[in-house]
Amino acid sequence: MSKRKRELTKEEIEAILLASDDSVSDLSSEDVGWPVDDSLADVSFILNNDPGDETDEDQANDEEAANSASTFKPSWTEQMENGQIDLKQHQKYGGGPKHNLPVGSEAGDYFKMLFTNDMCEKIRENTNKYAEFVKSATIDKWEPIGVKKWRWKPIEDIEELFSFIAIILIMGIAKLPRIKDYWSSNPLLGNDKVKRTMARDRFVDIYRFFHISDRENEVSPNDPSFYMMRKLDPFMSCLRSNFQMHFEPYPQLSVDEATVKYRGQIRHSAIYA
Repeated sequence: MSKRKRELTKEEIEAILLASDDSVSDLSSEDVGWPVDDSLADVSFILNNDPGDETDEDQANDEEAANSASTFKPSWTEQMENGQIDLKQHQKYGGGPKHNLPVGSEAGDYFKMLFTNDMCEKIRENTNKYAEFVKSATIDKWEPIGVKKWRWKPIEDIEELFSFIAIILIMGIAKLPRIKDYWSSNPLLGNDKVKRTMARDRFVDIYRFFHISDRENEVSPNDPSFYMMRKLDPFMSCLRSNFQMHFEPYPQLSVDEATVKYRGQIRHSAIYA
C-alpha cells in the first residue's frame, strides 16, 4: 500500500508563497527519491543575471522598444461617429419572403405569386401555336388513310391550364404506374381529385402539345445560335425575376448541389459554367 502524502500546513503554504528561491529548496516531501525539478534553472539564471552584463546593443534595443511603446499608446473615447460605420449591411437584417398576401392565404395564392397569370397566358398561346403547327405538318399524311378529324381544341383560358398544372403536381405526389390509371374506375388506382379536375382525354391532348417557348422564334439545332436551354430561357428568366422580387436571401447562406433524375442523352453544349 502506497504511503499518503502529508498535507502542508498553513505556515508552510505561506512560506512557499513568500519565501525566496533559497528557502523553497528547504521544503521537502516525505517521499524519498523524487527527481529534482530543474525547470527553473534558466529562469533563475535570467533573474540572477547582473544587469551590468548587458551589452550596448541590448540597451539600445530596450530603449527602442520603450520609445515604440510610448508612441502607440491607445486613446479611448465614449463617443461614436456613425459616419465611419457602413450601415447598409445592418439595415437589412434577416431575410425571407417579401409579399403583400394576407395572413391565411392558400397555397395556390403563393404559387401564383411566383407562377404568374402572365406566364401562364404565354404558355397557353405557345401551346395553341404548337398544336396548330403539328396539325398543318401532319394533316396531309392523315387524310389518305381516312383520319380527317382533328381532336385538338384550343385552350381558351388560363384556368384550364392551371388545372392541368395542378394535376401534374398531384402526379408528382401520388405516383401511379400509368397516366390513365388516375382516371381508373378501380378504387385502388383512381384519384378522385384528378377526375373532378379534368377529363382524361383533355389532359392527354394538353400534355401532348404543351409548349413553353414560341415555336415561331425557335431555331434549328444546326443554327450557330442554338443552345440546349434556349426553349426554357424566357420562362426561366421570368421565374428567376419573381423569386428575386418576392424573396430576400438570408445573411448566412449554405449553397448545396442537387441531382435531378434524367434518362435522356446529355450533350456537351448543355453544360454551362
